[in-house]
Amino acid sequence: MAVVKMKNITLAFPEEDSENVSLDLLSSESFEPMEIRGILVENVEKELLQLENKNPYQEVYTEMVQFLKMTEYTPNFDSSKINEKFDLQKTLKRFSLLNKSIKRFFDKKNELGKKLQEYEKVLFYVRILAGLDVEMENLSEIRRIKMFFGRVPVRHYEPLVESSLNVPILVLETNRDKDSSWIFVFTTPDFTDETHKILQSAYFEEDKLPVDYQGTPKEIQRRIESLIKITKISMGENDSVVKKVLYASKEFVDDLYSTIVSHKRAYDLSTFNNTTPQKNVHFISGWMPMSEVNNLGKNLGRDVLLIENSSEEIVQKNSSIKIPVKLKNRGKIVQSFEFITQMFGTPRYGEIDPTPFITAFFIFMYGFMLGDVGHGLVLFLFGYLLYRKGSGKFGIVMMSSALSSVFFGFMYGSIFGFENWIPDLWLRPIIQINQLLEISVFYGIGMLIFGMVLNVINGFKQKDMEKALFSAEGIVGLIFYIPSIILTTFYFISKPIPFSPMFWEVLLGTSLVIMFFKKPLAQIITHQRVSLPNGFWVESGFGMFETLISYLSNAISFVRLAAFALTHEALFVAFWVLTLMVLPAPGGDAWAFIVFMLGQFMLVGLEGLVVFIQDLRLIYYEFFTKFFEATGRDFHPFLFVEGDVK
Repeated sequence: MAVVKMKNITLAFPEEDSENVSLDLLSSESFEPMEIRGILVENVEKELLQLENKNPYQEVYTEMVQFLKMTEYTPNFDSSKINEKFDLQKTLKRFSLLNKSIKRFFDKKNELGKKLQEYEKVLFYVRILAGLDVEMENLSEIRRIKMFFGRVPVRHYEPLVESSLNVPILVLETNRDKDSSWIFVFTTPDFTDETHKILQSAYFEEDKLPVDYQGTPKEIQRRIESLIKITKISMGENDSVVKKVLYASKEFVDDLYSTIVSHKRAYDLSTFNNTTPQKNVHFISGWMPMSEVNNLGKNLGRDVLLIENSSEEIVQKNSSIKIPVKLKNRGKIVQSFEFITQMFGTPRYGEIDPTPFITAFFIFMYGFMLGDVGHGLVLFLFGYLLYRKGSGKFGIVMMSSALSSVFFGFMYGSIFGFENWIPDLWLRPIIQINQLLEISVFYGIGMLIFGMVLNVINGFKQKDMEKALFSAEGIVGLIFYIPSIILTTFYFISKPIPFSPMFWEVLLGTSLVIMFFKKPLAQIITHQRVSLPNGFWVESGFGMFETLISYLSNAISFVRLAAFALTHEALFVAFWVLTLMVLPAPGGDAWAFIVFMLGQFMLVGLEGLVVFIQDLRLIYYEFFTKFFEATGRDFHPFLFVEGDVK
């Protein structure tokens, strides 16, 4: 439930073991290579040279990839074949011959595909012009009249006609669909520029007429439809030839795919190798999760030396190095919420991973804002469909949030908006508004305080005393914020304030002064020379003002929890009233059903989306800003399968 601990490892090995070492690192799927020079002392660095080896498997790999792309085939990667040997030249020759045998048919298929697109475009236009009884080639012979053909949005057609009444422009509509009106526009050559401006104001999109085809639009349509059928048949014939070659060679490709890919990637990884001037010892360095280092050591040969360094040691040698970050959370639900964290940014190495916390907060707030048993079940079904269709993480996020909606639906006693079907187990939002507002604000305050506590922990972990002790989100910030909340609460409930006013004035005043002088105070306790930066007084003054405003605005932002819980019921009531209004009309049962279902669709679809966005907003802009820097970089292990072939 945290950022995975990373280690820097350096391997030293003889040249003859280079490929085996690369294969071991690739098989681990947990090694990210790095430039070794960055972690070496200067006198050693000068004795190391970067190897510039040409990859002997690149050519056969390229030929294989070309064959796979032309045949649209993707073999499965078989890790049991990574160490197999094969005849490089014989395999290269075989793939080259296969590519030559199908390239002509593949190119012909692509050429026919381009023609098919052209035919379909022409067919689209001639169908629009099917009502015109005019020879298409005659339109290209018009010289004394400037003609435009294209479309305008339906809502702009009438205004365009009206604007052309007093100018030398003729607008003729030839066809119309639900979005666009297809028109001819005629004008005189000397009025072309003004016509352009008028058409532009109507959002006119010009298209090219198929004037290269002879005959009327209906005649051209019949010919084009025949050409499309012939072209598709020809494409199928060429594709059949390509597929025959593929299936005749499928066993050969399947047997060698994994072997070629693994050897090629092993040499790709070896480009990170360094060697001594005598080239008798090779080195490779990189990052690896601490839990994987021991497993790697067990698989390495006896002649391979494994040197381990902690991440902290590497950063001390070179502060410009950024340690990669890998998140590891238990449980599918928490793992699915990692994408919400990563949309904001990646945690810095050593920083707390907020994913487990936002999982709980997000699910709770979603149900709080959209508490309805029926709508929650609909959203759960939507999330399940997303999960089944391949959007696994997002689907689980939606299902988890939807179950929270079901839970709060029982708490509020709401099913599809109806509040009289089941009793509420907690409260009625539309009735107990004040209680709902109080819960929302105090929940938000608790969430903000928790964020400040996480900031303190991060500050101590990063040995940043200014952040942990003296910042607005540090210990001093907590000393100011919590008493401010206590005093405000006692004021609103009209209770006598505990202790003397002097105690609170000194406490709050002192904490404000400490936050103002956070930089020099941090320098003092870390034994640095006190040095005030330029503009310190202005920057600190405005910083304090911004801090006080943010304390207030951040807490008020959580009022939206109550607001959306109320909005849900208010929208349902509005649609229910409309449903009852149309019920007495002729055919009222049908109209009432339509209005009711439209209301349900709006409540589930629109509110489901808006609540999701508001949930993200509260986490990103109110919670994360209290502690989460998100300046880390993701861990990218070197893998067998690249992006171009999977």
